[in-house]
Amino acid sequence: MKYPPFCPNKNCSMHHLTHKSTLWYTMSGSYTTSVFGYIKRFRCRKCNTRFSEQSFSLDYSVKRRLPYDYIFKQLKSAAGIRDIARDLRVSPTTIINRITRLSRQAQAVHTSLSNTVCLNEDLVADGFESFAVSQYFPDNIHLLAGKDSQYMYSFDYAHLRRKGRMTEHQKKVNRIMKKRLISGISITKSFTNICQQVDILLQSRVTDHSCLYTDEKPQYRRVISGCGFSKSLSHITVNSKVARTLTNDLFSVNYLDREIRKDNANHVRETVQFSRNVNNDLERLSIYRLYHNYIKPYRINPTKKDEDYISKDEVHGQVAGIKRELIAAELKTLFTRRRFYSRIKWRSFQEMRLWLRGFPTPGKLMSEYVPLYAWA
Repeated sequence: MKYPPFCPNKNCSMHHLTHKSTLWYTMSGSYTTSVFGYIKRFRCRKCNTRFSEQSFSLDYSVKRRLPYDYIFKQLKSAAGIRDIARDLRVSPTTIINRITRLSRQAQAVHTSLSNTVCLNEDLVADGFESFAVSQYFPDNIHLLAGKDSQYMYSFDYAHLRRKGRMTEHQKKVNRIMKKRLISGISITKSFTNICQQVDILLQSRVTDHSCLYTDEKPQYRRVISGCGFSKSLSHITVNSKVARTLTNDLFSVNYLDREIRKDNANHVRETVQFSRNVNNDLERLSIYRLYHNYIKPYRINPTKKDEDYISKDEVHGQVAGIKRELIAAELKTLFTRRRFYSRIKWRSFQEMRLWLRGFPTPGKLMSEYVPLYAWA
């Protein structure tokens, strides 16, 4: 690094510096490590905070370097955590730590790029069911996507009750397990968070009227009617039993449902690689959202109709209206330059909550450990 881009002290006036400048800092020695070699140190002239090059590295405060690009590719290819750990000859805990770091990078990139979107399409919202910790704790992850672009704008988490037939023993275990659920998140609360994201998107739309497509869950109707949307937003319901084809208005979320189950090991049906922690579950999904929105092609084999308005190498983010240059600039430093919590223009409390690992895990009484550097 030739020069530090800003002061890492979030209370300093130089922390939110956006232009290149060498006037606010001075050199303050150096040191050498066995892992990273020669490291330069600096001192901020405004607040006297001393820091090094490593303060801006994704490998800040680690004892061993691992290839983040390899971990990223394995995650979106349905590899398990222990499988990745065996390949890299490290512990699964180390891989979970790197996944958390990648997740924060993915959240920062998505927030930065989605802030530039001017909504030019209708929206689709629905959820897919999975589970974490145990099948006695099923969950519903709501997805908000563009109807035409299949761009995943947001997702949110909700707890469900176990459904279906159970033996007497299973019913007894289920009653015990329910007591371990300290603080659940309902479908209504989760979908309310999704509607808040819809409201934010509507403020930047380029059309006079928009539609929100969902299935026929009664909770959705109640939440939307209570959100106070203007008449410029229409709520259209679609029966969930309709064939999941391109002509289905819920195709975007149906498509995402299929891809998430196919490409994420912890959501494959009847898997033994299910999530043991809700925050780990959502962190992995945020990484997949980055891949889906900004790396994966919109159409591998576009039809003639698609070729009329998109090129073969466009990604979902470009179809949603994000410039290729902005996507390339963010992805260039994805595996190297550390993102800072205090420099992100957050649009969703749920994204902030995930960054700080604030989602409750059934049966876990203690709060999640969040290192000090994550708050910077």
